[in-house]
Parts: sequence; C-alpha cells; structure tokens
Amino acid sequence: NQKQLTFHKSLTMGKAISPDGTLLAYAALVRNGWVIQVQSLVTGGRLPFFNPPGTLNWTPDFTPDGKRLLFASNTAREGSQEILIAGIDGRGIDRLTFRGRANVEPRVNPKTGAEVAFVSDASGLPQIYKMSMEGADVQRLTNGEGEAVNPAWHPDGQHLAFAWTRGFAPGNYNIFVMDVATREVIQLTYGAGRNENPYWAPDGRHIVFSSN
Repeated sequence: NQKQLTFHKSLTMGKAISPDGTLLAYAALVRNGWVIQVQSLVTGGRLPFFNPPGTLNWTPDFTPDGKRLLFASNTAREGSQEILIAGIDGRGIDRLTFRGRANVEPRVNPKTGAEVAFVSDASGLPQIYKMSMEGADVQRLTNGEGEAVNPAWHPDGQHLAFAWTRGFAPGNYNIFVMDVATREVIQLTYGAGRNENPYWAPDGRHIVFSSN
C-alpha cells in the first residue's frame, strides 16, 4: 500500500511526521538550496513555511504538541549550521545553538518534550549531544570515538537509537541503542556495509533502518 507523497522532481530527505499524523515536514532541494516544506497528509497540499535566508534548511522535527518545528540552518553564517525552532509556518524563529561548525538532526524527546538530541561536530567528528529545549545544559552523549549520527528517541524517552562507526572505517555505520541516563550502549547490527537512519516503531519493540 505504498503511496508517493512528494513530487518535486528533485531530492527530498529528512522527513518527520507530526504527532497527530496529519502533517509531513521534510527538506527539498530547490534552485537556491535546501528548504523546509510542510505538507498535509490529509489533503496532500503544501502548507506555507517561511524559510530563513540560507542555502541549507533541513533535518526537521516536530515538538510533541505538534505546534513547532526544530531544524538545522546555515542562515547564521555560511559554513556553519545551527539549530533553530519556529512555528509550523516558520514564523517566530529562535536559535538554540551557538556552537559554530555543524549542528544538525535535532530530535525532541517525545516523552518529556523538554530535551533535544542532536548531532554536532564541535569536538571534531560528528557526535550525539543533548540539550534542553532552551538550548541550555549541552551534554555530549557519545564518547568521541568514531562518527555517531541519526539519533532517534525511544517512545519511553529514556533510550536513543543511532548509527555509529565505532570500531569501523568511517562510513561503515552500525545501529546502536543507548540508555541516556547511564550512557550504556548495545550494538544491534554487525558486519559489512552501512546500517543507518534508525527509527522506532510506536510499540518501542521494533526498529526500522536503512542498509546497503
């Protein structure tokens, strides 16, 4: 029962579905760069979204109440990406990170709505961090070994699935799960190839991911 949702005739990526299942947010490549698009899953029509000036607005995620979007943007300075938060029409923008370099893939804790996991290369290689919804109390969750990307919160708000190159050459990702409180990790996939982009099923017992 697959159904095509976007018809841009260009690249689209980084999708997020609103908690009530009625809206789809994603990034689309247009003439001037990447922009956030919001689309109704009920009517299929696109909704207005004010993209800040910049060539890279992407990796959106909804807040648990479905009223705001977090996304990464290079509007602050070309060559760096910071995490912004705005209404689902793109208005009322606030900046959450002031770290320079690349800060992307914000993911809001679905249980508490009070903290955000994200990816930053502030310490060198991409690592997974968390912060409050106000951008405070920034903590690095992964240990700095290898590249860690694609954070995905478990529905319980206590665990994160992510892709990590620990023990492998750069680019050879496997799926791991972390207990955020203890920082303990479990490796789920092994072997050659790239295993990335994990996402939890609502039952919290299953994970989908992409692999080559």
